[in-house]
Order: sequence, then structure tokens, then C-alpha cells
Amino acid sequence: MSRRGTRARRRRSAPAPYGGSVRRLLALPALLQIRWLCIVAVMAAAAAAYAAVLLTAPPMPPSRAPVQITR
Repeated sequence: MSRRGTRARRRRSAPAPYGGSVRRLLALPALLQIRWLCIVAVMAAAAAAYAAVLLTAPPMPPSRAPVQITR
């Protein structure tokens, strides 16, 4: 006995349209042939932020200085 006729036929929803605003925005550097420029700019911004944190951090107090192990 076949169950083919007893089930209601489900309609498949149309696939989501390719892309979206975020995907298009992320693909823009590749489309404009400036991928490496964007990578270098993001790395420079991260390095600058890290350097700013290191330069503005307060010095470590002497009581908490790392212990140097001598043998």
C-alpha cells in the first residue's frame, strides 16, 4: 500500500536569493581588486590599537613583577 496519496503535498519554499547586503559588502574588496589593501589596512588598525594599549598601560608595580628564576 502506498502512502503517496495520503500525505499532503508540501510546497518547497524558493531558495533564499543569493547574497544579501552583508555578503555583497564583504565581497566588495574582491570585486574592486583591492583585497590586499583591505587586509593591510585592517592589520595596521589592529596593530595601532594594540600599540596604543601597550603605550598607555600603567607600569607593573614592583610587588607584582615577574620572578626571574636563576639556576
